[in-house]
Order: sequence, then structure tokens, then C-alpha cells
Amino acid sequence: MDILSILLAILIFFLIILIHEFGHFFTAKLFKMNVKEFAIGMGPKILQKDRNGTTYCLKALPIGGSVMLDEDLESDDPNSFRNKPVWQRMIVIAAGAIMNFVLGFIFCVVSVLCANAVATTTVASFHDGAISSAVLQPGNKIVSINGMSIFNTMDISFQLGNSQSRGIGSQYFTYDFEVIRDGQKITLENVKFASHSYAVLISEYKKLVGESEGFAADVSAYFDIDTNKTTAEFDKLKEENPEFADKLLSHIEQYKKDYVSEKNSLFLDFRVLGEEKNFFNVLSSAGADFISDARLVWISFLNLISGTYGLNEISGPIGVIQSVSTVASFGWESLMTLAALLAVNVGIFNLLPIPAMDGARLVFLIIEAIRRKPIKAEHEGMVHFIGIVLLMLLMLVVSFNDIIRLFSGG
Repeated sequence: MDILSILLAILIFFLIILIHEFGHFFTAKLFKMNVKEFAIGMGPKILQKDRNGTTYCLKALPIGGSVMLDEDLESDDPNSFRNKPVWQRMIVIAAGAIMNFVLGFIFCVVSVLCANAVATTTVASFHDGAISSAVLQPGNKIVSINGMSIFNTMDISFQLGNSQSRGIGSQYFTYDFEVIRDGQKITLENVKFASHSYAVLISEYKKLVGESEGFAADVSAYFDIDTNKTTAEFDKLKEENPEFADKLLSHIEQYKKDYVSEKNSLFLDFRVLGEEKNFFNVLSSAGADFISDARLVWISFLNLISGTYGLNEISGPIGVIQSVSTVASFGWESLMTLAALLAVNVGIFNLLPIPAMDGARLVFLIIEAIRRKPIKAEHEGMVHFIGIVLLMLLMLVVSFNDIIRLFSGG
């Protein structure tokens, strides 16, 4: 990571938080609510200016911003937040997350524009060592994998990597696909993918054979990956062509070494079709990316609740800035893709009914709208206070983990 990447990461993190606060500020002003303060940054004030009852200030730390509304319970001012209609208050509270979604979509558009072409979910061609080509065909538009709808290429990678179906000792990963082929939606069951190690073996075998005749069409004729042993056909090959058999055996032995290494992960063996950019497919692709990001955030949250992910896998501001600065080195497309995911993540997280978050405040306002009277302020305040304490504890834990990962290189 260089200093420019770190500064760029801080700027994106700052922008995501600031746009959230601007959403609250803009809608509050729109409804003529009293806004005591709109601050850019956090910490001690550097500059400030008072205008129309609002203090605008710049603070020392570029890590977001804040909006302070007039929420005085005893105020008779009709422009006080608590004296405004409940529907207006709901819009003001939700506006921060909505602005995060708008920013996330803009990041998605920029990401698509930075790419050489608009990626689709249509199979274009296959890599060397591909075995999914036995069922999938060029031109197939992937609709779903193992029941999960596919919106973009990230969905393909995510679902193939996180819903792996492989028998014990088998080198095949098996999935059920729904594709559109020749204008019709069809189901393709048991679509097989090889591991990286086996794909390499397949590719090396094809190179060995080349244009020669008299050899089996597939390496599986000579090596059984389920038993991890050579076959009777290999013994016959060794008698007839010992030089070829020895070369093949060396690749088999390399495969056995790679079998237990990280190279044994799934080999995504096809390429997707890229389209020339135009106004319509850029917006369509950005929309698909946005929906995919939102679903990914929600799935991750559910996995956290279910215990699939632990607290040590959550990142705070330090970890986020480190990740963004690392991704920045890969180029603008990757950076904007991650920035979009972060913006959507902040929006969704803020709408969750967690005490002290916007989502919890919305819940109290919905209850107020139903009951036609507010919940006692002291009760709501106590809930939010407990939430703030728990969130601060969580921030301490994740920041500690971020620092540990930072110094350990994890």
C-alpha cells in the first residue's frame, strides 16, 4: 500500500459517511426543521460559520460528519424535529441510508464505465482443462445456480465458491444450473467443475497428447481420481509407450501434491461474454451489481447472526481503509466495485432495527404512527443508550482485530 492509496481509501470512507449525514441534513432543511449543526469531519472544530440558525463547521478528523437536529422535548417551536409530522421525521431518518444507496448505485455505474466491456452472465468460451463444457454451452445465459438467482459475474463466483457440492474424495464440484438456451429456460443438473489441481492435470495431458493418435480422449482413462491410483489402461500404456507414461506419471504425482494444497479449490473454467458499452447496458449492469451487492450484504449479515462468521472476521474503519487502499492498487474498476459494496453495506446496516441506529429510530416512529402517540422519550432514550454502549464495545473489538491483522499481515 502506498500513501496515495491510503488517502484515497480515507476519502471514499469519508464520502460514504458524509453523504449519509447530508441525507439527514437535506431532508430536514426541506421540511424546514431546525438543524443546530452540520459538521464535516469529527473531533475538534477547525472552522465554523453560523447561518440561518445552523452552525456549519469543519472538524479535524476526515472520518465522516454529523447532523444535530433540534430534538428538545420541551420546545414549542413548530420547526423542532419532535413537533413535525411523523411521516416527515421518518423520511429524515431514512434519508441517510437512501443517500448511501444512491451513492452505491453511482459507484456501480462508474465501475461498469471503468471496465473494458460490460460483463454479462452468458457463457462465451472455456479455459483449458474445462469439464463443465460437457453440459454448459457457449451462448448459455446463466439464470440461477443451486437455486440462487444470478445477476452478475460476482454472483457466479460467490455461488460456486460458497455452495460447493463435492463428495468425499471426489475432485468434482457439482451444481444445478438454470440457463436460457435457444430462447428457452432449461435446467442443467449435476454440472461438474474440476478443482484447480485436476484441471491442470487435464490440461497437461492434452498438451502431452497434442496431435498424436492412439491415446485416450481423457486422462481419467489412465488415472482414477476417486481411488487416486493409476488404472489398468495406464499399465498397458506403460508397456506400449514407457516414455509417454513416465511423463504422464510426473504430472500425476504433481497433481497428488497439489491435491492437499490451496490449489485444490474450484476451477471456474469458463469465460463470460463482454458487450460493448452503451447507455442502456451500462445502467442495466450497474443495477444488477447494486442488487447483487445488497443481497451479498444481507447474506453476510445472516451468516454473522447464524455464527457462520465470527467477530474476528468483522472489519471496522481501520480494516475497511486497509482493504480499500489495497484494492485501489488493482485499478479504478476494482476500487469502485468495493466502494459500491461499502456504501450499500452502510445503508443496509443503518436501516437494521439495532438500538442507536436509524433503523431502530424508524421502528419507534412506525409504532408512534400506529399508536398515534410517541413512546415515552426516556424509554426510547434508554434503548438507544444501551445500543450506543454495545456498539462502542463492538467497535473496540473490531478495531482491536483490525490492528492485530494490520501488524500480523493477516
